[in-house]
Amino acid sequence: MLNLLVKSVWLLTEMHVQDVVGHEDWGLYSALLSLAFLFVAFADLGISPYTTRQIASQPDSLGAQFPALFALKLLLLLGFPAVVLSAGWLLGYRGPALGFLLLLCVVQGGLQLIQFFRSNFQAHQAFRTDSWLSVLDRALLLAATAVLLQTGLTISSFIWVRMAVVLLGIGLVYAQMSRSFGLLLPAFDRGKSLALLRAALPFATMTVLYSLHDKVDQVMLERLAGEHENGLYAGAYRWLDALSMYLWTVLPIFFARFAYVMEDRAEQERLLHFAQVVAAVPMGFVSVWVFFYGEYLLFPYTQSSPEDLEVMRRCLTALFAAALLNGIFAPFSTLLTATHHERYVNRMVLLSIAVNVALNFWLIPGYGAVASAWATVAGYATMDIAYVIYISRRLSIRVPWRQMGRIALALSLLALGMHLLSRSPLHWAAASALAGAAYLGICFALGLISLQQFRSFRT
Repeated sequence: MLNLLVKSVWLLTEMHVQDVVGHEDWGLYSALLSLAFLFVAFADLGISPYTTRQIASQPDSLGAQFPALFALKLLLLLGFPAVVLSAGWLLGYRGPALGFLLLLCVVQGGLQLIQFFRSNFQAHQAFRTDSWLSVLDRALLLAATAVLLQTGLTISSFIWVRMAVVLLGIGLVYAQMSRSFGLLLPAFDRGKSLALLRAALPFATMTVLYSLHDKVDQVMLERLAGEHENGLYAGAYRWLDALSMYLWTVLPIFFARFAYVMEDRAEQERLLHFAQVVAAVPMGFVSVWVFFYGEYLLFPYTQSSPEDLEVMRRCLTALFAAALLNGIFAPFSTLLTATHHERYVNRMVLLSIAVNVALNFWLIPGYGAVASAWATVAGYATMDIAYVIYISRRLSIRVPWRQMGRIALALSLLALGMHLLSRSPLHWAAASALAGAAYLGICFALGLISLQQFRSFRT
């Protein structure tokens, strides 16, 4: 709950920042941040997920493996900015934009280092500690941004403060890790580092592909349609990013649990079914709600024109169709990644990227941000269908077809209820609460939610 609360407050704060600095400045910032994220794999090369899987399956290996992993991680972080700045130069960024890009490289690299430290808590099933560590940098950034809003906020000051907060967060998370597991210092070992790189290579490829999949839209949109159009897309995409934080909070837990029961197919199947409910039920509710009431999410943009707000609303509708798909099918990729099927996942993500990029090149010049949002939906759909086909044909794990049917029925009834309520004189908040209560009852009635499942998972 703390995780979601902090991230929700940060979401609203970030929207207010965009409203203060304007869509153009925010569009440039979002494009540069996305560009740094596109190459973030060079700051990790799969080390963080590899660490989680290895230590989850062999908890006693932390002391033996972590020092070499830590040293390798630091070397990668030193080379990461050179890769990103070279890409930025080739894409035409010059002057202050390149300076901002360097600072954002520090931000993205620092977040990767924090994730690397957190992977040890995930691997040891210390999910409570990992949960509060996951919001630490956001909580610090909230406080710093509140001060900026009072003293005078510009996009430049915001970027500088964000970098400073990430550096502070690194120190605090490392201190907690040392307190929990003892002081672990980097120790470079050339032979061990090469072996670790080879072992982590599938995860590195996956990181590259997921980075492209998530952020290529904003870079292409800014280059093809301009900063203002990308600012509008970013304003809508922020809500998808925020909702996805729920998945990136719960799915690493299942990733570690899948790896922990690597040889127990029956337990993996049970976890897959449970993970899909945990992911799809809340994501489905929010996605359907956005279809009917999405314009209410844009309330912080008090200085935007009606035309800009309409573009953002249409982007929201498309992006939350992607969120719905992600909620239903992301547990499949989590299972495959945790059980040594990374290569197939990589190929399917690459196919999804190809669909997305091709549609972006074709549609953005004529239709702008909205086209980019629907290209994202097409990419997700391609990837998700491939996951289901692979698991149903290649693994001895049953695809939860009946459960997906019950999820589809619950969401259909929810959509019908919201449609009727949206035509009633009820205030949208009251209608939403009523629809939510009905949806919860439907999920219990269809057997999607069971308190026994949650109790058994905790044990």
